[in-house]
Amino acid sequence: MQRKVKSKGPAYKSSLMQRRNRTGYVFITPFLIGFALFMFIPMIQSFIFSFNDIKIVEEGYTLIPKGLYNYKNILMIDTRFRQNIVTSFGLTIRDTLVVVPFSFFAALILSKEFKGRTIARAVFFLPVIVSTGVLATIDMKDSVMMMMMSRDAASAANSMQDSFSASSLVNLLFSGSLPISMLETISQATSGIYEYIIKSGIQIIIFIGGLNTISPSLYESSNIEGATAWVNFWKITFPMCGPYILLNLVYTIIDSFTNLSNPLISRIRNDLMGLKNFGIASAAAWIYFIAIFIVLGIVFAVLQRRVFYHE
Repeated sequence: MQRKVKSKGPAYKSSLMQRRNRTGYVFITPFLIGFALFMFIPMIQSFIFSFNDIKIVEEGYTLIPKGLYNYKNILMIDTRFRQNIVTSFGLTIRDTLVVVPFSFFAALILSKEFKGRTIARAVFFLPVIVSTGVLATIDMKDSVMMMMMSRDAASAANSMQDSFSASSLVNLLFSGSLPISMLETISQATSGIYEYIIKSGIQIIIFIGGLNTISPSLYESSNIEGATAWVNFWKITFPMCGPYILLNLVYTIIDSFTNLSNPLISRIRNDLMGLKNFGIASAAAWIYFIAIFIVLGIVFAVLQRRVFYHE
């Protein structure tokens, strides 16, 4: 008597996919709850505030309808907003052109086998970790924290802050009678090194992960064909890292646009914290959000078709 064996066909694949989907939903449930409570609801509130003026009363606040006045004021009257948004776009372009190539170059070096590679990786990522603590306070020049420090700790913090400055280098070069324009360029480049290293930490990790996904057999086959390291980079490494380059571009653009040092973010934040021009600040935030969304859409539209996805 023959025994019939049920074949694992489309039904089995469908049930397996459903189980995986359910597991995925379970893992993202905390994020969805947090997004709904701390992101979606405040976004709706800020959208409502952008069409109103806020008046603080004893019971809380009242909304005074303004219609599109806040948006018209920002786009047609407020020249400072236009200056801030142009400056923000300029800073974002500069950060993107520096951070992404630098992080890719650093990841190429750190992905190679050499003695002390783990220490080298830690050194590159260490500024990202410590920047959330004492050094972030130093960068923000928090005088209150400096007063709360002991004398030795404050002295050490001041010396660390001075070490990040490029003034001593500029003074040295100025004594050599270099042109002012060249001194300004050197000063901006050297003073931004520490900042760019901090901004590149996450991107370096993403690039290292992408480089580790490239199969060594691709390089072995290429070497057998007589390809040089230069050819391997442009024909294998760079195309295979295309998705990670796009990811880091998007991450860097968003990070630069939303950085607290961004003049437009600082202005919106100050208006919101001071409870003055709350409606105008909300309208400015929504205009800025739409502008960022358009920029990201253009980046995706231009680069998505040029990115190679290896299956």
